[in-house]
Amino acid sequence: MKKRQFFVLVLVAGLALILTWAVAAKGPELEQSSTRAEAASGPLTLNLNLSQEPPTLDPALSTDTASNSVIEQLFIGIVDLDDETAEVQPELATSWTVSPDDTVYTFTLRSDVTWSDGQPVTAEDVRYGILRSLGPTMPWYPASMLYVIKNAEGYHTGAITDTNQVGVTAVNTTTLRVVLEYPASYALSIFAQPIARPMPQWAIEAHGVPTWTEPANIVTNGPYRLTEWVHDDHILLDKNPTYYNAGNVQIEQVKMWMVDGATAWQMYLNAQLDAAGVPSGTSLDPILRQEVHIEPIACTYYYGFSISQPPFDDPLVRKAFIAATNRQGLINDVLGGSQQPALTYTPPGIFGHVDGYAEGVGIPYDPSQAQQWLANAGYPNGQGLPPITLWFNTSTGHQHIAEYIRDNWYATLGVSVTLQSLPWGDYLNQLPNGQFQIWRLGWCMDYPDANNFLNDGVNRANYGNWNNTTYENLLDQAAREQNPDTRKALYKQAEEILVETDAVMMPLYYYASAVATKPYLERTYSAGGLGDIATWRITRVSGEIGTDGGDLTSYDGDTTIQIPGGAVTSTVVITHAPASGIPPGGNLNSIGNVFDVTAVYSSTDPGTAGLPAQIAPGYTYTITAQYSDTKIGPTVEDTLGLYWWDEGVSQWSQQGITSTVNITDNLVTAQVDHFSLFAVLGETHRVYLPIILRSY
Repeated sequence: MKKRQFFVLVLVAGLALILTWAVAAKGPELEQSSTRAEAASGPLTLNLNLSQEPPTLDPALSTDTASNSVIEQLFIGIVDLDDETAEVQPELATSWTVSPDDTVYTFTLRSDVTWSDGQPVTAEDVRYGILRSLGPTMPWYPASMLYVIKNAEGYHTGAITDTNQVGVTAVNTTTLRVVLEYPASYALSIFAQPIARPMPQWAIEAHGVPTWTEPANIVTNGPYRLTEWVHDDHILLDKNPTYYNAGNVQIEQVKMWMVDGATAWQMYLNAQLDAAGVPSGTSLDPILRQEVHIEPIACTYYYGFSISQPPFDDPLVRKAFIAATNRQGLINDVLGGSQQPALTYTPPGIFGHVDGYAEGVGIPYDPSQAQQWLANAGYPNGQGLPPITLWFNTSTGHQHIAEYIRDNWYATLGVSVTLQSLPWGDYLNQLPNGQFQIWRLGWCMDYPDANNFLNDGVNRANYGNWNNTTYENLLDQAAREQNPDTRKALYKQAEEILVETDAVMMPLYYYASAVATKPYLERTYSAGGLGDIATWRITRVSGEIGTDGGDLTSYDGDTTIQIPGGAVTSTVVITHAPASGIPPGGNLNSIGNVFDVTAVYSSTDPGTAGLPAQIAPGYTYTITAQYSDTKIGPTVEDTLGLYWWDEGVSQWSQQGITSTVNITDNLVTAQVDHFSLFAVLGETHRVYLPIILRSY
């Protein structure tokens, strides 16, 4: 669950990842769509969208969610963060002890973990990875996250050259000792980050940076291996047979596309992606609505100001622009209404979060105050201001947000602002130069503490080398403080400086994720990125059936499909997949058994391979569905039957189906003459025809 630089599928603003917007788009041709039946011999494949080319797959260099989403699948660390709770859990380490003063961590590592080339993963590999991440030539971020380790900062800055002085020691092959500069309650969470993971020294030294991360060279220790990296198009991961827990990894192949949000949504509708972000303004039919998962996530979208660029070297000008920004209007008019307006940087759910509206921290929308501040700065009605440019990485979503805010500023301050975008990689490279007057970024949780936002998530160089000694001292005190209430108070003071006193940052909103996921995909939802795909499950089941007939059983074992001999005229691949179903309405009730049964001709039949197949005329096949007493509810049990969805009339139908129910064994059995979307439905009350008595 390693996340960074806003990339998440965010409702109307884009976790699968980056902003998504509704336009007509056709997805790239897939060799085989994820919901079409795989041949029995083919790998079980998951199709997802990264939205963009990952800048790196090097754990020591990754600072964005696209990169981290892939790295999470390739490399395991000492510990991991649970995708949904963010709690620390064992990974490479089976256990650890902490000294009485909370400054020495001793980890016992697994002895059965190997690299993909067969070499064992050792404590020395972890030590090498940490020291490499702290190398003097490595960028300030993400290396600075490791400054909690004794002498890590000195080694990174070059003040210390002896690696033995850095507080990380391989005691033996399976024991790692880490000494901290000071007690830090969030230290374990930092050890879950990519920069603290074991790295293959021999591969890195043999091939160099960045070549060592190409498919032909990379050596990994995680659940997947990098098989293909077609830059700006897709990444293909294959299950790693040497992974210590490979037996519990179900998904054999993961294909990660790099398309914009609108294209990804169309691919999802075309059954080419198994999950995708929901674009802005999308009208969801009743079935799609059941596939969307929405929840707040620990990410913040914000604008920053460079204090080295006039007129934003004046805090009054910065405050004026912030007060002229209507966050709620942006959310309602552009983003669809599900995000939460943000006056402070650290989002809800993270230790140290400050509710700006409730606690009076931050600068709210106040046009009159904005005009007054700008006038006090010497620019009444915007007169005399130099040209101003707002920068963002290229994205339709960012463009729409920037246009709305630009219009806010013009309406309130009389200021005309130019919009300028760059591709993501170029944008990240140029941003630290401090030359962008106003710029946008987002930050998602790495570990659940305000330090990750207020310290790690504030690259001072982006703000024109902004430096506030009081701010730095507050963060230093908070990092060392063990009393939770005192730490919260220190973080609150730091927030006030960042977003109000110095006003170098304008938080806009906290994210909410809106992710459409196919019903056959059982998955976790993390605060950003894709999380741990090794724990996901595809419950779609496929199998080849020839002219002699055959059976297929669902993933959960509750449904059996029996094709008799002669019912298909050529070898076909039958697929059973859990599905979303439209509520039947009327006196019919669903008991939760909704599934798709599809068939395509097998790849063994040239010319027809992959085309839809049908049951031969005059034949039927049998579907047997097990149901649970706990799901019957108000349904009259002996009215249960199998129905199919008739798209022509948009209703559930039993036409062409002969269905029976065995209430002793909880089985519904039906004879069916076609493939379709099916559901087990029943009446909530019996329907009796009226009896009319007449006397003659």
